[in-house]
Amino acid sequence: MSPTSPPPDEKNERVLHARIPESLDKELKDKASSLGVSVSNLVRNILNNAIDLVEDVINDSSWVARSARGDKPDAAAPAAARAPEVLGWQRLVLQKNAVCEACNTILPRGTDAAVAVTDLPAPRTILCVPCMEAKTHER
Repeated sequence: MSPTSPPPDEKNERVLHARIPESLDKELKDKASSLGVSVSNLVRNILNNAIDLVEDVINDSSWVARSARGDKPDAAAPAAARAPEVLGWQRLVLQKNAVCEACNTILPRGTDAAVAVTDLPAPRTILCVPCMEAKTHER
């Protein structure tokens, strides 16, 4: 979940009204229908993604400006410039079924597992405990 996305259990209590051209209204309705979602959900998702995108553009722009000035690259480099690094592993008890990324073992709900904590936003990496222990003892 991104910082701008509301928690899954948060109620949508605010209503946003906006005047839009009829052509955009039709386009939104057609797109929502083709995706099988309501127009309201489509617009909400578009707004959440747009906010994340603007945030990424601002971060990337500041990195480009620093690079243009000759400042040496650092941890503020845009996500596209480097792969996320695993800072550590957090043990957890799974609430949903998962699959170990390393060995493809099916991890049923209630199983102990570990999730990667990364220095950049990244898809979640889940490992079974033996694979996590093996990874943390690699040199």
